[in-house]
Amino acid sequence: MDRVAFLLPGQGTLTGAAGAAAYRLQPSFRAAFDTWRETVRDVCGVDLAPVVDEQAAPGGWFEDTVHQQLGLLVLGHTLGRNLMDLGVTPSALLGNSIGEYTAATLAGVWSPEQAARLVHARATAMRDTEPGRMAAVTASRAELAARLGQAHPGVEVAVAGPGRTVLAGPCAAMDRLLDGDTLDGLDVRLLDVRHAFHSSAMTEAADALRAAVVAEPSQAPALRVVANSTGTWADPEHLRTPDHWARQLRGTVRLESGLTTLLDAGCDLYVELGPGTSTIGALRRHTAWDPAHTTVPFIGAEPDRAEATLLRALGTLWERGAGIDLAELAGTPRPRRRSLPVQSYDPVEPEDDGAHTAGRDASARAPQRSAEPGEGRGGLARTVERLWCAALGVNGASAGDDFLALGGESLSAVTLMGDVRRRTAATVAVADFLADPTFGNLLALVERAGEAAAPPAGTVRLRPGTGRPVFLVADSLDSTAGYQELAAALDTTRPVHGLESAQPLGSSVSHIAGRHVAALRAVQPEGPYTLGGWSFGAVVAQEAARQLTGAGQRVDVLLCLDGYAPDRKGRPVATDPAFLTAQLRLQADVLLGRGTFGAKLARAPRPRRVFLSRIRALLRHRPRPVPCPAVVLTASARPADAARIRRALALLHTSTEIRPVPGDHWSMLTAPHVGAVARETDRAIALHGHTDRTDGEPRP
Repeated sequence: MDRVAFLLPGQGTLTGAAGAAAYRLQPSFRAAFDTWRETVRDVCGVDLAPVVDEQAAPGGWFEDTVHQQLGLLVLGHTLGRNLMDLGVTPSALLGNSIGEYTAATLAGVWSPEQAARLVHARATAMRDTEPGRMAAVTASRAELAARLGQAHPGVEVAVAGPGRTVLAGPCAAMDRLLDGDTLDGLDVRLLDVRHAFHSSAMTEAADALRAAVVAEPSQAPALRVVANSTGTWADPEHLRTPDHWARQLRGTVRLESGLTTLLDAGCDLYVELGPGTSTIGALRRHTAWDPAHTTVPFIGAEPDRAEATLLRALGTLWERGAGIDLAELAGTPRPRRRSLPVQSYDPVEPEDDGAHTAGRDASARAPQRSAEPGEGRGGLARTVERLWCAALGVNGASAGDDFLALGGESLSAVTLMGDVRRRTAATVAVADFLADPTFGNLLALVERAGEAAAPPAGTVRLRPGTGRPVFLVADSLDSTAGYQELAAALDTTRPVHGLESAQPLGSSVSHIAGRHVAALRAVQPEGPYTLGGWSFGAVVAQEAARQLTGAGQRVDVLLCLDGYAPDRKGRPVATDPAFLTAQLRLQADVLLGRGTFGAKLARAPRPRRVFLSRIRALLRHRPRPVPCPAVVLTASARPADAARIRRALALLHTSTEIRPVPGDHWSMLTAPHVGAVARETDRAIALHGHTDRTDGEPRP
């Protein structure tokens, strides 16, 4: 256990009673937390009961900066100190923003009482600064610097992470940036904070913090701590100075550099001591990440799986040699001694070759027992487990292990399902797996892949219902997983099916659409059809609609979710200069690993090849008219964009409606934007597909 790193997350990750499971199950955690709670109540006048009690938090409690920072300090320190008492001594600590205070306290720089006073002073000073905004952007710091230039004074980089950057600034400056086109094509999420942390807006707060640090005696750290402000190891003496902490509050958190320092230190076990998996996720996005390393989230991101996540974390550390007493867990009775039943044996001496038993049925002599769940799947289960471990960098898998809680993401799920298909010949839809992303569900899906109850080949049931299905076409990664939230949010009784199958590299849009048409007609033999798709999926859906209408079928509406192919009067899409420029830029990002999407694909070679093949197919595609209405939901509210799209599609459809939706191209199908997208989709379906009459009933 000498190559362990502790990770401490930053503000915004504490959204509920994250410590409730540990408080229920671990008496040692409960006792330590209660001591901390008394200290914070006496020193700061804040009761931290909501951190461990789901019923204790009044409305808005977790939105308060003071509550957030004190809660994260106490939660992270209690978890970390408990592990250290069990012999899990970290060789390195890295905290993000407020997490660096937890790291320093675990390293012995301050006592708990001193740390509580300092964090309270820091959070109060930050809360009292002028209003500001912060936004997370899926791009590197270098790319954003090139985009921003000198055009957006006041906007600063608050956190520079691997493939993701957080910007901060005064409200007016951030509003100008977000309302303009500087960040077009990037996933931009406004953070739920009211101030511009880690920017020059924190100057007055830093001055107040400096005075608070001077007032608290400190000790040299006994453990190595990564400094936010430099991304390198903190100088032990400088870590005790007011300059260190004032600079940390006012300047950029160099998270990517800090993770580089951590990875270079030779650690192979990374334990996140706080809510969620934000730091583990950043670590896994780092270009130097080694899948052979192990990550352990102690709390995870799913409240309803908190106990399972905690027990899995304790089990992983126990396997690695931590002195964890499982009997200490509340509700786990200490096992009692029991006598085993007597085993019957044949009267055969050990040296006897057993020849006299020839012809007898050995199974009749052996004691019989019922098979355990999953027994008999041996070879298949071992294959799937190996693929699971390789994808996540873990050493084993159990039925309840959660892919997302262990640091997986949708793109790595695409890669895993591809590996499963190649190694087991079982086709599992990414959407079906992500509906319950556990190892047990994956194994069950693989086993059921060839059964009659499975949906027709090339289709995925995204949502059950009655009547004609709504068909959504796979995106440029041949996946329909991105439609899960949309399908769940739709207010319709109709079923929603994804059209998803592995398409050969080099396939044309026409060929891909033809395979999808065959799949959807296996579900619904006759029209009318409701068809749609996002991004590249919208282009394929348009071609599928053309093939259906060419075969005499009716398409009641084509739903284009921020995607379309412009009318080029029979010429390839690449002859549109603006469209060509945008697609070539996207290809360059993927080839060079720029931006979050490019960086993700750089670590996923097979999806990367698929994506580039689909972009080439798009540029070669020649859109042709389709006699059906089209509704385009565009993640742009600019009238000029709507007018441009309307002109590009004017001659391709019987009518074209352009409806703006919130978010951007990459975020519109996820919360909080997906609700509005679902409402506009429902409206389009109700207007154009108001009847469920079919010339032939859809097959189940």
